[in-house]
Amino acid sequence: MRKQLLFALAISITTQLAAQQPFKKTTLYGEIGGNGLGILSVNYERQIGTKPGLGLFVGISPLSGNKPSIVSGAKYLIKLHNDKSFLETGLGISFADREYMGSKINNYEYNPYTPVLIPSVGYRHHTKYGLMWRVNYTPVFSKYNNLLLYPGISVGWRL
Repeated sequence: MRKQLLFALAISITTQLAAQQPFKKTTLYGEIGGNGLGILSVNYERQIGTKPGLGLFVGISPLSGNKPSIVSGAKYLIKLHNDKSFLETGLGISFADREYMGSKINNYEYNPYTPVLIPSVGYRHHTKYGLMWRVNYTPVFSKYNNLLLYPGISVGWRL
């Protein structure tokens, strides 16, 4: 009986030692350029599932023209050679200031926002301490103006 108990204890200890840390699903990050369309945006992202893959995000950029822009969308992480490096692809939609996007607003238009389509592709890295950083390319397509050379740099914390 004693040998069986010691054997069960040894198995449980080695299982606990070999277990990996759980994947952190939530990320809070700041972004320069990128999806927020402004100088700086603050974003919240949540991965769906227990492994890196599909995630949803929402953010706000108070410094994009006269009015803040609001962005939301989906991202997909494709694992590269290890669990810390990813190819990130995504598609977002933002509601941006019309004047900031190049439109002239007349007195008859009451909505100062215009929808903007923002695809993205880039490199993302997670550290074992929870830090996340990424560099991405995010062309911006709107009815009034297309910004084809629009990079983004992000740094944040995974929770």
